Amino acid sequence: MCGIAGIVHKNKGTIDPSLLLSMAKVLSHRGPDDERFSVFNSRNETYHSFKRGEAAAVRGDIGFAHRRLSIIDLSEAGSQPMADKDNSVWIIYNGEIFNYLELKKELKDRGHLFQTQSDTEVIINAYREWDQDCLKRFNGMWAFVLYDRKKNVLFGARDRFGIKPLHYHISPDHFSFASEIKGLLRLPWVSVEPSLPAIKDYLVYSRTNTSEHTFFEGISRLPAGHSFTISLEHGFHLQLKKWWDLPESALAVPEETADIAQKFRALLLSSVRLRLRSDVPIGTCLSGGIDSSAVVCLANPFLKEGNQKSFSMISPGFVHDESAYIDQIGKEFNIISYKTSLNGTDFLAEMDQLIQAHDEPFTSTSMYAQWKVFQLAKQNGVTVTLDGQGADELLAGYPYFKLVYWAELLQKRKFLRCINEVKSDSRSKAEIVRNLLMSLSGFLSHRKMISLAGFKDPQYKRDWLNKKYFRGIPLAYPPRRKKFSSRLNQRLYEVFNHDGLPALLRYADRNSMGHSVEARMPFLDHRLVSYVFSLSPDTKIHKGLSKDILRKALKKDIPSNILARRDKIGFDTPEEIWFREEMSRWLAEIIDSRSMNNRGFYNIPELKHLFERHRKGEVNASRPVWRAVNLELWQRKYLD
Repeated sequence: MCGIAGIVHKNKGTIDPSLLLSMAKVLSHRGPDDERFSVFNSRNETYHSFKRGEAAAVRGDIGFAHRRLSIIDLSEAGSQPMADKDNSVWIIYNGEIFNYLELKKELKDRGHLFQTQSDTEVIINAYREWDQDCLKRFNGMWAFVLYDRKKNVLFGARDRFGIKPLHYHISPDHFSFASEIKGLLRLPWVSVEPSLPAIKDYLVYSRTNTSEHTFFEGISRLPAGHSFTISLEHGFHLQLKKWWDLPESALAVPEETADIAQKFRALLLSSVRLRLRSDVPIGTCLSGGIDSSAVVCLANPFLKEGNQKSFSMISPGFVHDESAYIDQIGKEFNIISYKTSLNGTDFLAEMDQLIQAHDEPFTSTSMYAQWKVFQLAKQNGVTVTLDGQGADELLAGYPYFKLVYWAELLQKRKFLRCINEVKSDSRSKAEIVRNLLMSLSGFLSHRKMISLAGFKDPQYKRDWLNKKYFRGIPLAYPPRRKKFSSRLNQRLYEVFNHDGLPALLRYADRNSMGHSVEARMPFLDHRLVSYVFSLSPDTKIHKGLSKDILRKALKKDIPSNILARRDKIGFDTPEEIWFREEMSRWLAEIIDSRSMNNRGFYNIPELKHLFERHRKGEVNASRPVWRAVNLELWQRKYLD
């Protein structure tokens, strides 16, 4: 797991090596163990590799910078930029190819030689063997860029789900890329201008990462499952390609005839075992919910001497505290549990560091809870963690997915089944009627569903926004394309691609890498994802319970009371209380500040009134208040 950055001079001019050093410096948290650079001259096919302090005489039009977090093959042989045996293919890479041992054996059988024990060298030889089709053979999370000196081509790619980041900027003279936006901001040709469509999406709909556009105008992220090719032979030409698509992968899964729960468990177990490959200590993130418990329980037999370390956030006295479940898992499986708790005062103290780590605004203070868990792991000697990220999006874990499922049953005229499903999820006759009516909202788009569900909730009110300011600003939002016949699977596909998961993966990457920790996500193994999307919606929601296939598959692995949980909590913080107590005065000062009043985004009297009602306990308006304040803090750090 690492930080990568690079510059290509589009007109074969000379790049300044000091800029590579500057980009690498701001990415040091992603790779504290090593730092290397390479500069290539595409005109005469020369190259020069160097460390910091050795770059004075380097000349070339292509430059790579790499910061290393050593995970596999800790020796110097695993350092990057790395080249093949004849120095014709060079790579910088951030991520892990979990099936690298199997690929290495296959490549050896095909005559390829290896000089290291790293998965990086497997990528190089896989590219030499299968060219760009090598991507389809990788099981992992990655963002890499390689330079093929023989073809004079730059080739880069991102993993299927976009677990690892890659951002780029195109100017008249340069193509630049980096793991994080802050790397690009070190370049003199990258102007710092806000993207108003991104700001509108964030403030109005509480959404981030819904497209390839970022909060910075002119800076893009390579979409998940995409690659790029730049031909340098006859001028500069950038070509983007979607190399993997979930619907096609799901349709390719053969129709299941055996026990689907057994197949699901086998795939999840295989994913967990692959993600335990590491030359550094591994731990797990444990919330007490079904998803993280599944990972913890399946991983436990394979961790060294059974001494699994788990890391959790607890909130004693908070209604959403999950300490009892965490303690139960720890006791039953003999796990060494580490816990951390949160308070608003500490959040204020670490807020600047958190905002710096993310580069872009985030939608709730729950980011701080995840930040503290990874901080705890690092403090206790763990460099790699496994967690349950992605299970909710894969297995319809959020409550609103039930509305979509009920709508699908109505659409298919399965009225009795719909009524029975609603009854299973209702506690009274009045609630049955209400839920049946609410099921009609499942025919709406995701955003309209959210708006409808909260039309009386202060969290979703928009009176505090200056609607005139945002009128006419288009949203950079991808068109809806129907890929699945199932309404539920289609909605899950949309959430996977742009309306949920991409943002969560960005948050997890920045929170983990901010502490030089690698986060691995077994539920996002492409084999498991493709299999689940090939199944009917009945395997996800059944008798009022979400994640039905997971509950059935792991009934012998997870304690029954945890397996039967109906509540969905996630990384919640007591922000409602914080905003009334230790953070109250600070928030009021920001909302009343001249800079925030002059932004033009807000109806300030309404925002002040809303916050005042929150402080008095009349409403819970923590989410809109946070979005406004976080955006203001981001603007102060990056724009002012």
